[in-house]
Amino acid sequence: MSPLRILLEALGSLRREARRLAPMAAGIAWGVASVFLLAAICEGFERTQRQTLAAFGDSFLLLRMNRSTGARSDPSSMRDLRIEREDVDQVRARARSIAHISPKGQVWGARVLRGGEASRISLTGVDPEYNRICNVPLEPGSRWLDRNDADQELPVVVLGYGVRDELFGTEPCVGRKIQVSFRGGSAEDAVLRELTVIGAVRDVELSDERYVSNRGVGFIPYPVFERLSQHGASYFVVRPVAGAGRDEVLGELRAILGERYGFSAGDPSAITPYFDALDRGRRMDAVFGGLDLFLSAVGALILLLGAVGVANVVLMSVAARGFEFGLRRALGCRRRWIFAQVFLEAGLVCTLSGVLGFGLGLLGVRWLARVPLPEGFAVPQADLGAALIPSVLLFVVSLAAAAWPAARAVRVHPIRALHGSGL
Repeated sequence: MSPLRILLEALGSLRREARRLAPMAAGIAWGVASVFLLAAICEGFERTQRQTLAAFGDSFLLLRMNRSTGARSDPSSMRDLRIEREDVDQVRARARSIAHISPKGQVWGARVLRGGEASRISLTGVDPEYNRICNVPLEPGSRWLDRNDADQELPVVVLGYGVRDELFGTEPCVGRKIQVSFRGGSAEDAVLRELTVIGAVRDVELSDERYVSNRGVGFIPYPVFERLSQHGASYFVVRPVAGAGRDEVLGELRAILGERYGFSAGDPSAITPYFDALDRGRRMDAVFGGLDLFLSAVGALILLLGAVGVANVVLMSVAARGFEFGLRRALGCRRRWIFAQVFLEAGLVCTLSGVLGFGLGLLGVRWLARVPLPEGFAVPQADLGAALIPSVLLFVVSLAAAAWPAARAVRVHPIRALHGSGL
């Protein structure tokens, strides 16, 4: 019997057995579609979370110097701490676990004016290497603070995308002037300072992290911040060297700055993390590693159910066609031809069901793309590779499950089959 003849016989059998095979085909299609849709949702969620972290930077620590308690029994020893230029220089010279460091002085809610437009800004003084620690993507035509700006104490500013939109809208902002109100100890001390805009931050953020968001920020050179604001910096950001962890960085910082300010290197409250991108990255890896295990477990369950369903349906089909197989054997049909036909029937059902499942999965992804999703979830990503692996495994397992009923069909003696004996 030629392969073409076997294929035509298999197609004819599928047409006759359609009612019996339909539930199995529907189950396989639903399983493939479910795995495809789950993989797409998880891929979209993971991509969103990683983009959210990457928008701020994924290898830095935002730290704060708190009050030094010294001897905790003596309240007079408590004092506010501010990081100074000498502190930064000491850390750069002595801390082996830190690649880059920058102070981060902030005046929250400073009033900024431009013509008749007004806004509130978080005026932030940083060193030029801040953009080597955190991610500060700039709009075309913009530039970042450089060493000359800091050394010459030039009154320049890089605007966050939210402030830029409020003050300039769609107009170009580079080279324009804005005025910022700096306030001292009383309202009478408020003065206006003119700053030149040299750049604007590009909007790539997917969430609003108060301490690291660039939306409402205006970056100025830290020496200018010290001279104008009368505020020191309680915050600073560091980027560890490759392989260094948070505990190692904090240990060195507390030891170096503890010598200058008289607090113990073992005091965890003297320098505390406010935003830990390193830890978030590790937790993110753990979460999505768990999701991968979950998807693997779901896929294994679908494989098991699919295999049981295929074996059961094919076995019932073979049992119902016992007389047919016996008659064929009596007329000279070889065993391998019967085996090939039964096996091919199962393969065709699995293939067509898998294709249908992929189609249903794609429709589900397109439907979800139009549905409002919770914050943190992006549009599901149709990752064909992620769904192809479990689908191929399902196909292989289904065929393996069909092999046993097919083998039973060819083992029965023709006379027993013609007499109606069970397989």
